Amino acid sequence: MSESHYEATVEHSFAASHSVKLADGSYEPMHLHTWHVYATFRSRRLDDAGFVVDFVVAQDALRHATADLVGGDLNSVAELACGPSAERVAELVARRVGESIKAPLYKVAVTEAPGCAAAYYPEERL
Repeated sequence: MSESHYEATVEHSFAASHSVKLADGSYEPMHLHTWHVYATFRSRRLDDAGFVVDFVVAQDALRHATADLVGGDLNSVAELACGPSAERVAELVARRVGESIKAPLYKVAVTEAPGCAAAYYPEERL
C-alpha cells in the first residue's frame, strides 16, 4: 500500500492554433483551441506554511510557461517542431514550469477540447 500524500493543482487557459501530422502523412487543417492546462504538484509533506506549493507562485509559473503560446501558432514554436500534439504541449509546459519553480511538480495535463486530455509526468517525485 502506498503512503499518503498531498496534491495541489493550478489551472490556466489560453487560445492557440495548431495543425498536427496525421498517420497517413497529411496534416489536419490549422485550427484554434482554447487549451486548458493543469499543473499538479504532489508531496508527502507540507512546507512550513502548510502548502504543497503556494498557489500564487504556481499560477505565475504556469502563466509564464505559456506566455509565448497565447494567441499563437503552436507549429511555429521551436520546442514543438516535432508536432504540437496535446501530449507535447503538456511536456513543454511541464519542462518550463519545472525549470521555473522548485515545487514538486507531479504532472501537467492539457485539454484541447472537452473530453480530450493528455498528461505528461516529468519524473517520479514520491
